[in-house]
Amino acid sequence: MKLFKLCTCLMLVCASLMPFNVTMANAEEELDLNAPSAILIEPISGAVLYEKNADEVLYPASMTKMMGMYLVLEAIENHKIAWDDQVIVSTYASSMGGTQIFLEPNESMSVEDLFKAVAVNSANDAIVALGEFVAGSNDAFINMMNDKAREFEMTNTNFANATGFDDPNHVTCVRDMARIGAKLLTFGEQILRFSRLEEAYVREDTESPFWLVNTNKLLKYYDGLDGLKTGFTKKAGYNLTATAKRNGLRLLSVVMKEETIQKRSQDTIRLLDYGFSKLEMKTIFNENDTLTMYNFNNTLSRNTSLITKKRIDVIVDKGEDLQSLKLKIELFRDYAPIDEEEIIGELVVETYAGRQYRYPVYVKEALEGLNFWDYLLYNLGLLFA
Repeated sequence: MKLFKLCTCLMLVCASLMPFNVTMANAEEELDLNAPSAILIEPISGAVLYEKNADEVLYPASMTKMMGMYLVLEAIENHKIAWDDQVIVSTYASSMGGTQIFLEPNESMSVEDLFKAVAVNSANDAIVALGEFVAGSNDAFINMMNDKAREFEMTNTNFANATGFDDPNHVTCVRDMARIGAKLLTFGEQILRFSRLEEAYVREDTESPFWLVNTNKLLKYYDGLDGLKTGFTKKAGYNLTATAKRNGLRLLSVVMKEETIQKRSQDTIRLLDYGFSKLEMKTIFNENDTLTMYNFNNTLSRNTSLITKKRIDVIVDKGEDLQSLKLKIELFRDYAPIDEEEIIGELVVETYAGRQYRYPVYVKEALEGLNFWDYLLYNLGLLFA
C-alpha cells in the first residue's frame, strides 16, 4: 500500500543519523518530578521527549555496568567471545566486594551466567571477570569503556572502574546514560532476555546454586517494563535507567540522585506514562510494498521497483496526520549489478516533530549489469532510433 509520493535522492555516501533534540512542549508543567535530574527519550530516533537538568554531572553507581554489558555483547556479536565460553575468575575479580555472587579465584563460569549475574543482580565480581575476559585486563576494559563513551559522544562521562564504585573521576549525566541505554537496546532480545528477569540462578546445577534477585522492582508492577539497570550508592543516590514497550512503542527513561527507591519508581512511572500518553506507533508500509520506481544505470532493466522487506512502523505524535510525514529515499548507488538481497539505500521518514527514522531499501529483483554486447546493441538502438 503506497501512501505517499517519495522523493528519490542519490546519495553516494550514507548520511549518519544524528539524534534530534526535540523536547515536548509544556512537559515541565505536566510532570512534577522528585529527581534533580531526569530524561525521557524515544530510543530509535534518540528524540528527547522530556529533560530536567539532563547534563548535570552525577555519580552513575551500577548504571555504569550498561557500558560493560554493551562491550560484552559487542564482543559476542563480533565473534570474539561466545556465550558458552568459560571464564577463569582472577583473584582480583573475586575481591570486588559490594553486590556480588562470591566468585572464587580460579572458578570457571560461562560468559552467559556471568552476564546474567550482572544484568539481574548487578554483580561487581561478575562484570570485572567479564571485562578481563573481553579486554585482557581490568584497566584495558576501563579504557575500552571510555573509548566507547567518546565514540557515543557521552561528553559528561568518564569511567574510573567497571563496577560503579564512587570515585571523583567516575561521573556521568542522565543524557549520557540515555545514550548508552539506547545503544544497549540495539541488541534487542540479547539484552532484554536478561534484564526482564525478576529472578534467576547461577551455579544452578551445582551443590551451591546462587539466587539472583533483580533490584528493578518495577518489573513486577509496570506494564511493558523489561529493563534496564538500577544503581545505588550513598553518594549517587537511587538511580534507574528504565525501558518499557507498549503497542510496539518503546521508551527509555533515566532518573538520578533520587532520595528513595519509592521516589525513583514514582518518577520513572510519571516519565513513561507521559511518553506513552503522547506517542503511538503507526504502520505506513506493509511487507514488500513498492515504495517507488527507479531507472538504474548500467542495466537494460527499466522502472525497477524499490521495496522494503519488512513492515514499516513509525512513531508519531498521537493524532498526527500521516500526510505530514516527510519521506525520501537515499540511494547508496545508482548502477547495476545489484543483488536481490543487497541493501541499496534507505527510506528516511521524518515526523512533524522532527523525529527521524531510517529503513533499508532493496530492489524487488536482482539487476544484471551490461556486458560488451549489451552496450553495443543498446548504443546501436540509440543510433537508429
